[in-house]
Amino acid sequence: MGIAVLLVAASAVAQDAPQSPGTVKDGYAIHQSFDLGGHIAEYSGSDAMYDTLVNLQSGPRILSQSLEMHSVGKTKFPLFDNLSTSNIGYGGDPINTTFFHMSKGNLYDFQGVFRRDRQYFDYDLLANPLVPPEVTSNGYTFPQVENSPHLFNTVRRMTDADVTLFPISKVSFHAGYSQNIMQGPTFSSIHEGTEALLEQYWRNSTDSWRGGMDWKVFSKTTLSFEEVITHYKGNTYWELTGLNLQLSNGTPATLGFDNVSVPSCGDHASPIVSSTTNPPTANATCNGYLQYYRYQPTRTLFPTEVFRFQSSNIKNIEMNGHISYTGANSNLPSLNEFFNGYNSRGSVREFTVAGNAKAERVNVSADYGIVWQIAPKISLSEQYDFWDFRQPGVSDFTQITYTGTSMLTPPSTTGTTAVTSDAWYLGQKTQTNTLVAIWQAAPRASFSLGYRYRNRDIVDRRPDQDNIPIHQQGGLFGADLRPAHNWKINGNIEIAYADNAYTQISPRQLQHYQVKTTYQPRSWAMIFGVFNDLEDRDNVTYVNHLAHSRAFSTGANLTPNERYGVELSYGYLDVFTQTDECYASTPPPSGAVLTTSPACIANGTPYFTNGYYNAPTQYGSIMFIFAPIKQLRSGLGYRMSAVNGTTTTINPLQVPGSLQSQYQSPYANIAWTVHPGWTFSGNWNYYGYGEGTPIGPTLPRSFRGNVYTIGMHYEF
Repeated sequence: MGIAVLLVAASAVAQDAPQSPGTVKDGYAIHQSFDLGGHIAEYSGSDAMYDTLVNLQSGPRILSQSLEMHSVGKTKFPLFDNLSTSNIGYGGDPINTTFFHMSKGNLYDFQGVFRRDRQYFDYDLLANPLVPPEVTSNGYTFPQVENSPHLFNTVRRMTDADVTLFPISKVSFHAGYSQNIMQGPTFSSIHEGTEALLEQYWRNSTDSWRGGMDWKVFSKTTLSFEEVITHYKGNTYWELTGLNLQLSNGTPATLGFDNVSVPSCGDHASPIVSSTTNPPTANATCNGYLQYYRYQPTRTLFPTEVFRFQSSNIKNIEMNGHISYTGANSNLPSLNEFFNGYNSRGSVREFTVAGNAKAERVNVSADYGIVWQIAPKISLSEQYDFWDFRQPGVSDFTQITYTGTSMLTPPSTTGTTAVTSDAWYLGQKTQTNTLVAIWQAAPRASFSLGYRYRNRDIVDRRPDQDNIPIHQQGGLFGADLRPAHNWKINGNIEIAYADNAYTQISPRQLQHYQVKTTYQPRSWAMIFGVFNDLEDRDNVTYVNHLAHSRAFSTGANLTPNERYGVELSYGYLDVFTQTDECYASTPPPSGAVLTTSPACIANGTPYFTNGYYNAPTQYGSIMFIFAPIKQLRSGLGYRMSAVNGTTTTINPLQVPGSLQSQYQSPYANIAWTVHPGWTFSGNWNYYGYGEGTPIGPTLPRSFRGNVYTIGMHYEF
């Protein structure tokens, strides 16, 4: 969000300045603008975190560009009446966007959007084994993991195009196409006796075609039909990287990156044979990798038919509804996995896995809503929602395993073949009915009272599951008050109870409270406040789940005149959850005890504790706008967020990290119209991220940076 604001800040300030009236040519009123300039970025501290949160670099940019054409009479080009297009961020920014819109009276309306988003993520505590600095063997110190083993660096390109034919006619048609492509390198990991680092090459794409029609049967009744076909193509593959050692015969190898203690090897010798070679020589009887790759192309087709209607032709009655059907198929035609190394568990020297899988998803959903104005001050509404899906699947995999005693010895000539054929089924039918009565008690006060019933029937055909029925009942209350003509208050309460839960974090008891208010003491002053509290509980033995999400925000917009104004906001968010958890840890984490939970014991996780996560967060912003003369506009502001949270410590090397962090960004901008149509703009943003806790055995994550954006706005 901050990056998007920065990309358009200079042009937005410039466009608030006096504008050129444009030109009229060939029957069109034409208005164009360009914002050309660039960034000067300087920062210090963690490059990885700067790129994760900001990722703005120095260089020239097309900050923005726009073109608008509107018909003002007879034109030489009858193809369109209105055309507009705009571009933002081209030239090197992580987010680039192009909008295009064109229409011709009641003949057609076309809209298109293209977005490119560079997604870089390297928060080095994610999936990090936190290797301490003192793990040494034979003079070799096992390297600490400085970047996240699940580092992410991809590009997503998103294209959307939609056209409507005869948009205001009795019968109209629409068609559209969307494409979402994500590709690029990331890191991943796999565990075979030890943890290995993988390079993961993303190339996934989704194509969606849609078409339909709207029929305005009567003046207040519309019927709609739409066909949507979505095709997903997954071509991501994985291969081994991080080969930082060698065997005695020179073969590149790795003992993994999770060596928080000196590895134990089959010959009971040191895991590092020699640290004087380049690279160091590893003990071949340790768990390790020589080769690994996995390729599993996936194809999925989602065809969906949707029928909708809405009507208010019957006096005092409004209705709407929809029904949709999806029959999807997902296919994994060929999985290919190969491991070459040594895993002491089972003396595995090499294995290959080949096979295929396929699954289906049949989904039917429908809803119907009706509002009946029983009397001038009383109305009754009912909303019925239905959802039924079935998801069967089958898979067949063949693994051939070859044994050995070390990475130096060749694998056995005869492998052990294991064939795994699985069939599974997951289904769910959900029916929800909500009945609400609304009473207009006074011109400035209305109240609502409702009842909601939800029935869920989950079928999970696994050895330990079968049919899980869940029934939930709840009450609803709402109020909409206007104590004064310039003061509005509305609130809602929902309290519900369910007799069963599918997962430990699914609530059996739920309370939801919402309050919103706006107050406008003057025409130029607006004050608002919002409170939202969601409480979840599941007080069952060996679950003891308790969670809440409490949010409060308030703010004001004060603009006494066009020369100056101020906007300010403050928010507080408290997210908390605790649930009984099982651990398989030696030594056990602090506070854990031996458990009698049958589920924990069956899974070989004998330790038990009530794990929790608490993340109270404060955030706020303030902005001043100052325009002393017509040709000059400026702004000054500050944005911040701060988290002071805690969580259950499982790993003694774990640090709070982002749970106790601060992120702040003061900024300033100015726009000076030096001549009608020509505006100079400047923008400054400061970005500062810090954690008030120990860094841990990783690279520091704090950074500070300044980004200056300079541009010239030209419109004609």
